[in-house]
Amino acid sequence: MSSLASPPGSTIFILGISMLLSFLISLTNRLFTRKEKLEQQKAWRQEINAWLSDSNKARRTGDKKLLKKVEKQEKRIKQLQSKMASQSLGQMKILPITMALFLLIWLFLTGRVLSWQIFPDALFSGGETVAYLPWFGNAMHLNLFSWYMVCSFAFGALFSRLFGLGMGATE
Repeated sequence: MSSLASPPGSTIFILGISMLLSFLISLTNRLFTRKEKLEQQKAWRQEINAWLSDSNKARRTGDKKLLKKVEKQEKRIKQLQSKMASQSLGQMKILPITMALFLLIWLFLTGRVLSWQIFPDALFSGGETVAYLPWFGNAMHLNLFSWYMVCSFAFGALFSRLFGLGMGATE
């Protein structure tokens, strides 16, 4: 287990943990989201993107006819954006599941939840360097939380796209 407590073992281990947790969260989100809602959101997103494209083109070229058309559609687009936002808030029902998974993983890795030390001999304390990012001049040292967040955002975006969820979904 000691090889997992320092790089490169810790880097790969946390990468795997975050990938697994992101996959489980995206899968849970997909299972709790009805297919009709996803299709509706996709249609709304396409309509909003087409309007944004027309709006940018009208402003860039000064096309008064297109600008008038865009201005007529603006109220509907704002309504669609509002509906999409309310549906996104509806997806917050999986937040307790997400938080429970995260807290269990955090407890396993650090032996603590919030400020309470539950297991004294945990793999990580949370403050030591578990990964390095070499792309910023000198190597950037990342602790457990920072490296987990980088991996989690990356895998969350990837799995959201693969499962057709959220703003990053495939068209």
